[in-house]
Amino acid sequence: MSIVHDQAMHFIYQQVLERLLSHMSKEQRASLQLLIQRLLVAAGGPEYIGTFRLLVVHGGDRRSARLLAVLRAAQLSIALRAPVTFKLRVLVTCLPATSSALLEQHERTFNALFMHDDPRVQLQMVEGAAVVPFCHQAGATAGHLPLSREALLLFGHLVDARPEALLGSRTHLELADTVRLALAGYPGADALITAMPASQRRRFAAWARRSLRLAGIACPGALHHCVDSLARWLGQLHAVAGVPGGPIGAPGSTQERALPLRVIVIDDLLTQLLTAGALDLMTGWGNGPGHEGSPLAAFVDPLALAQLHEIGGRCRAPAAPRQALRLVNQADAPQQPRFAKAYGLEQTQLACLLYRPFANQGAGLERFLQCRHADMLVALPYLHRALQGKSCPDAVKDWIVNTSGLPLAQLRLVYKGRLGPGVRPLLASLARRDVQLRFVGSVTRKASS
Repeated sequence: MSIVHDQAMHFIYQQVLERLLSHMSKEQRASLQLLIQRLLVAAGGPEYIGTFRLLVVHGGDRRSARLLAVLRAAQLSIALRAPVTFKLRVLVTCLPATSSALLEQHERTFNALFMHDDPRVQLQMVEGAAVVPFCHQAGATAGHLPLSREALLLFGHLVDARPEALLGSRTHLELADTVRLALAGYPGADALITAMPASQRRRFAAWARRSLRLAGIACPGALHHCVDSLARWLGQLHAVAGVPGGPIGAPGSTQERALPLRVIVIDDLLTQLLTAGALDLMTGWGNGPGHEGSPLAAFVDPLALAQLHEIGGRCRAPAAPRQALRLVNQADAPQQPRFAKAYGLEQTQLACLLYRPFANQGAGLERFLQCRHADMLVALPYLHRALQGKSCPDAVKDWIVNTSGLPLAQLRLVYKGRLGPGVRPLLASLARRDVQLRFVGSVTRKASS
């Protein structure tokens, strides 16, 4: 029975490969052969390809699907020529969370490439504080890391609540922490593969070096030669936002790998990945929700960013007291925006984040109360006393914590602007770059002084 099953699976994999090749252009098929040679060299030769483990971080854009399709073609092509082929691990991620529509789209791609039942393929996603098998059911990524929620809230209150900042360069720190988490449970990965253009790789490397330098971190020499090491150090910067009053130290796990986790770049071979083609139809992305943005933005949900823009505009506009946050074309009942749902924020906490009422000794607190909580205006002096650490009614303290979503001790740091060494320049720098690491202009609301 085992022999019959193996023969049947071999026939299926051959059909999948034939379909992939039929949807590739002549140039792509030529590049595929060069990719196969590159992977064989990276593995140390054909005799080691069976133990070679490849990691790909799978984003929510069409180019990510094309990259995955070409990697699958390379994996199946090697398998038809040799008794073994490389192992492929796919880590699905999208910040702030993967929508149900995108999960379904990924499921169609994985089915088209026949990846679910192949023991040489691992399909995984991050859920809460764990890496779990990929699941396309709605709500599968509802759990979010508590650290991400607190880091986001503190970043918004301390520096800038603009959408470009909240879902901007700081999300790369969050993504690095996700990769760190994945690699911690998969130490056998030999290389990470990417089709990101060289110019954007250089931009990311420069941004990473500058962020670590601003934080006052003296990085080990192996940092720029190992993705694992880089992910752990950038993930540590993400953790700093959760404890802004403390010093920036080394990652919790500083043990170096026996061999560095390399990056295999293939943008020079697969230029067709940057343009639409028949592979989109093969993988089911012809009319899917994916976008064609920058590869640096492939891991951020564009709809969440658009919703945040709209909500931010409504908060900045003159508003009647206690006006609910609604999106255009919504039903009468307000719906929780995707951004807030992903981070476990209530409507009131999201509004509080966008107003930033506690920074700069509560300079915007009175306006926030006038627009959102007029019934608390009479308690304004007690709110200041609570944030200053003075005695006040417990009900006032509870209101501050429930409205902001942060512990009172953290809010007092926000109120007084007491940040740990290296935290202030790091946060200010993060607020000046969008998710594509482009400069977005002067920050109108600087970090609390």
